[in-house]
Amino acid sequence: MRDWPPITEPELLERMAFDDEQFRAFIMSFAAALGPREFTPELFQHGLAYPWQRPRSSFVLRDGEVQLLDDLDAEARAATVARFVADRHPIVAIGANAAPERLALKFAHFEDVADRTALVLAGDLHGLDVGPVATATAYGAMPATLFASPGTAVRAAVVWVTVAQATQLTWSELSYRLARLESAHFVADREDADVDGLFAYVSRLGSFCVDGKPVALAAVPRAAARRTRTRRSSCWT
Repeated sequence: MRDWPPITEPELLERMAFDDEQFRAFIMSFAAALGPREFTPELFQHGLAYPWQRPRSSFVLRDGEVQLLDDLDAEARAATVARFVADRHPIVAIGANAAPERLALKFAHFEDVADRTALVLAGDLHGLDVGPVATATAYGAMPATLFASPGTAVRAAVVWVTVAQATQLTWSELSYRLARLESAHFVADREDADVDGLFAYVSRLGSFCVDGKPVALAAVPRAAARRTRTRRSSCWT
């Protein structure tokens, strides 16, 4: 079984260990610190842009620049994938964490070039589905979360991250738990990569439900054998 990313920052570990009551208090305190904001067309458009544009195929992100693996020959592509998966941690991305623009922003402050570089493998995630979270974000979008759906396969990505990157992503996923996906598996499009032992961020606020059942996002491409109704969202591209 793959080891958990070795996150060691005490404050972050404390936040990750919050029970539901502690988490609610934390979120209320965070919201109070933000205070009220004026609604503007710019904020509205920013919310609609979630989860931001990303390539449809696998890529390497280096200092904000995208290199598609499809542009490499078979030998170079295999060597690139092998180099990243050897000692990094695979975290499923279903929203903004698969978008080069957002990853570049989250990793830009790192001094080590390896921590500003990531491999993002595109493929199909089996055994789970993607739906909207039961509340909006501070920036106005309804973000996505995973929920169990045996037999379903949905389009997703896996980001292979360093320890520093895993720590940064966990800081940024304020209302999500970092979880191990024990019953799901990921099949990359073309790359021969061992993607067992996946991790993912799962919303602590739960999935948006209708009649007690989670609703899947209709805009998720190439979704197969879904077991629940779908919902269209203008905050998904």
